[in-house]
Amino acid sequence: MPNGSTTSDGREPEKAPATARWAIIGIFLILAFGALSAAQSVFVPIVTALMIALVFSPVRRALGKLGVGPGAAATLIFAGTLSVLALIIYAASGTLAQRLSEAPDLMVQAEREVRQLLGAVQPMLEATEKMTEMAGEASAETVVIRQPGFFALAAQATPEVVGQIVITLTLAFFLIASGDLFYEKLVQIMPTFTDKRRALQIARDIEAQLSDYLFTITAINAGVAVLVGFTAWGFGLPDPLLFGIAAFLLNFIPYLGPITGFLIMFVTGLVVFDSPVTALAPTFVYWLINTAEGQIATPVLLGRRLRMNAVVVFLSFAVWAWLWSFMGMLLATPILLSLKVIADHVPGMNGLGKFLAARDGMSTRDQRILSFVFRRKPAPVAPPPAKDQSAGP
Repeated sequence: MPNGSTTSDGREPEKAPATARWAIIGIFLILAFGALSAAQSVFVPIVTALMIALVFSPVRRALGKLGVGPGAAATLIFAGTLSVLALIIYAASGTLAQRLSEAPDLMVQAEREVRQLLGAVQPMLEATEKMTEMAGEASAETVVIRQPGFFALAAQATPEVVGQIVITLTLAFFLIASGDLFYEKLVQIMPTFTDKRRALQIARDIEAQLSDYLFTITAINAGVAVLVGFTAWGFGLPDPLLFGIAAFLLNFIPYLGPITGFLIMFVTGLVVFDSPVTALAPTFVYWLINTAEGQIATPVLLGRRLRMNAVVVFLSFAVWAWLWSFMGMLLATPILLSLKVIADHVPGMNGLGKFLAARDGMSTRDQRILSFVFRRKPAPVAPPPAKDQSAGP
């Protein structure tokens, strides 16, 4: 086969059909998702540590300009971040412990309030319970499977969670303390100058965009926390500090986080206030704050280059939540943002980068094509040919 371009009889080799290529891609994706799901205890700490290192690399580089070495910079970054987290935990620990001890009584009271609120559905629920009791009495034997409680499950999961946190923080510390070591290795292993430059540009853009995204979102969530805390305090809800901290943390989780915050505030309002309308008022203000954050503050402060297709963001959130549970919810958007940066720089993936981006201005040619397709009337369906009546049956 000369030059690898023709067969022994002089013919060009046949290309694999498109269906075969797509089948190979599908098999690869299935195997990749299976590996990510089965080995999540390995991949989650590694990916989280990489994200933390990329986010804080600009801070480490800025400290380096002031004469602080990478190891000392990593120590300062971790000491400062962990101190802030410790202060937040300390400020909320006393009230949170009290509320957790009162949680069973509060849950019973909240269930009672919700049942009163759903009074119209109560007869149907009672009828269903009676039918279930009658079916149970009719059966000869009843097997009761007792499931472990919340605290039992938490106690079982604590060692694994603590181990993953230790691995994540240790790996992130060493990645930050190593300085630009991995950038140097990246330059060394790339074969051509173009590849070296592209790889460095991708790494630096991921680093810059992740840092901008996380620090901006953190500042926005802090503002939301302050407003939600003042809302809880103004309406007379207990523990406004806890509401603010919960709003700050939940807002990092797309879609599901704010919804959880709304439900917590509404159920608390049902327990505290006598009227459901009064209980709904602080929740409505919370929703207004979150809507203003999502529609005004976040688009303005993040800028166009950090905004992505909302449908794709939701799909990414759903997929990574299915794969990695809670940590997948937190990592979904940073992973998608990193993929968009890679797609923007790799020539063969420009279409994917365009698809992941938020809506932007279309060219005049594309607008004309879109208008032509959607305004064109569908072609009339031709009637079936009439049978020849002169022919016999």
